[in-house]
Amino acid sequence: MEKNNNKFFMGKAKKAYRQYYKGLKTAIGGNERFAWVRDILLENVTGKVILDVGCGEGTLLKMLKDNNNDVFGIDASETGVFSCEQKGLSCALADISIDEFPYHNDMFDIVLCFETVEHIESPHHCFWEIKRVLKDKGTFIISIPNPKNLHPYIYPSLFSFKNFKTFLLMNSFTIINIKGWGQATILNKLNRWLKSKNGLLCTKYMSRLLHFISRKRNLLMRKKIGTPFSYSYSFCFSCLSHKKDKTLMEQVAEETHPIPE
Repeated sequence: MEKNNNKFFMGKAKKAYRQYYKGLKTAIGGNERFAWVRDILLENVTGKVILDVGCGEGTLLKMLKDNNNDVFGIDASETGVFSCEQKGLSCALADISIDEFPYHNDMFDIVLCFETVEHIESPHHCFWEIKRVLKDKGTFIISIPNPKNLHPYIYPSLFSFKNFKTFLLMNSFTIINIKGWGQATILNKLNRWLKSKNGLLCTKYMSRLLHFISRKRNLLMRKKIGTPFSYSYSFCFSCLSHKKDKTLMEQVAEETHPIPE
């Protein structure tokens, strides 16, 4: 029965994200965002073995490979994996909600996961696999969209800043740094709202226009912090991993086990 359920969930993930990156040579805003990751969060990182979980079409992986790192990617999107392979990158097709990552224990110095866990059905399983393939005291860097940006979530309450920070700590990650990326505005919210409606003003062309205006505004204001009516587009958590023999689920079961009378 469990095997059939796994096939069911795997089918859903592949169907949902199969064409996710079709026609995209790089993710929207990818060059600017991932250059910031490389230059700020991964400054002077070279000669490391790095895994990008939810690597998409491979923009960040290519940047890190060009810095003489040994890079690997994993994603549920067939078009994303194909794009990575076209760039000469090593990338595995898998559902990170239920699949075991196709890598050895303690293989990676650094694991990255940018705006991915909000798309998946089991963040707990994904984190356990990340801890398995990441070396003890290895670096884990993860980002989530700011809830103020009205990004859709499978588990909305998990991705508030406070709750997600707690979730990282519960999974034995020590947070060493938190940074905000980008400057989002009311235009981002308006764009999200229009996408959820029907009508003349809710076409892809209007969405693209608002996105273009918002990006131009962000480029003009990117050197200013805390500009009026703006907020960070996403939060990036830099963490250290600590190995534990028990999963979070096993820890919760142990701590809540009823005491016989």
